[in-house]
Amino acid sequence: MNITAAVLTSSSSAYTHSAQEANATSTAGVQSEALASYRNSSSTVALSFDSHDSEEWLEAYRRVSQTRTGPMLAADDSIKTIEERLSKFQKSLALSRPDLAQSGWDVTVKDGRLKVTGDISAEDKLYMEVRLNKDQSLVSAVVSYMGAAKTYLETTDLNTAYYGSNGYTGQTMLYNFKDVDKQLEGKISFRDLIASSWSVYDDPNGGERGDPGNYRGGTSLEVLASQLVSRPLV
Repeated sequence: MNITAAVLTSSSSAYTHSAQEANATSTAGVQSEALASYRNSSSTVALSFDSHDSEEWLEAYRRVSQTRTGPMLAADDSIKTIEERLSKFQKSLALSRPDLAQSGWDVTVKDGRLKVTGDISAEDKLYMEVRLNKDQSLVSAVVSYMGAAKTYLETTDLNTAYYGSNGYTGQTMLYNFKDVDKQLEGKISFRDLIASSWSVYDDPNGGERGDPGNYRGGTSLEVLASQLVSRPLV
């Protein structure tokens, strides 16, 4: 009996939600070598294990779930809520303060609170921040997203450093990030992040935008990866 687990890599063009859902071809005989190198691959890797290797399979699946799939699903749910709430806020601004709606404002996180950025007076920033921080759906989604980003990007014993093709830029880069939350503190810009993640699905010829399905969360995390500073391998 063989059990097949599809291992998700950073450069997959479409992100897989679980090992069972993966549409990958089983590759016989791929064992511990693949486990050690699956995050270096440029495509989805299929692992095939005999029944006596079930503990190894479970370890592989646990690593996939914890280091890739879980954070991407959380990020996908969160980024959709963030986009919805910010869009609603923008529409409200357009009615009450059209000058602010047209200001090119953005939102970051600093000291545990949403902060408005842009060429706006301190008084107007405070006006907007009070309203944004009262939106509990938005605040909860931001907290969830930031947690997912750290889990996905921070180098740990399970989420080890690797070279891979960035899912946003397509460029090979080193994924070895430390202090992700500190790197993002006050620097992540959610409206810009949302626009950047959508841009991956734009038709370069001006045609209809592609359907990202449930993968924009993963794409947005790759956008962040392209912006972070990697630590050298030692």
